[in-house]
Amino acid sequence: MQHRSKKGISSILGTVIVLAITMALGALLYAYSQGMFGNLTQNVNVNAQAQIIVNPSTSQAYLQLTLVNDGNVNVNITSVYVNGQPVSNFNLTSILPGQTYQHVYLLKGVYNAGQYYTVIIYGTTGVGKQFSVTLNVLASETT
Repeated sequence: MQHRSKKGISSILGTVIVLAITMALGALLYAYSQGMFGNLTQNVNVNAQAQIIVNPSTSQAYLQLTLVNDGNVNVNITSVYVNGQPVSNFNLTSILPGQTYQHVYLLKGVYNAGQYYTVIIYGTTGVGKQFSVTLNVLASETT
């Protein structure tokens, strides 16, 4: 009579293999979900710098505007206001993530060097979420 020997893996080795496969699948699922949900999070971060420059000989004022999109979504700048008055020659501007926008606008009205003026920049994200950036700007004379 022949004796058959059982060949296979031990229960401890089987448990270790099952745990290793489970941990590997969990790590893959975690990495996938972080990438997927990270892209769904919209980060609006528009850094703005403004300078109002007054020419004393002509009494004209200019708004020098620099906008940097440090977020991860496209933004549309819809309007710019200085002391409650819209910048009349402003056009809708789209800024992609990582891009910088610079422009100089001629301002209508009377502006005096040495005074502070409120500049408000209004915009929307690519999906229509509204945002605004408010700056207090000290007007200066050209030299």
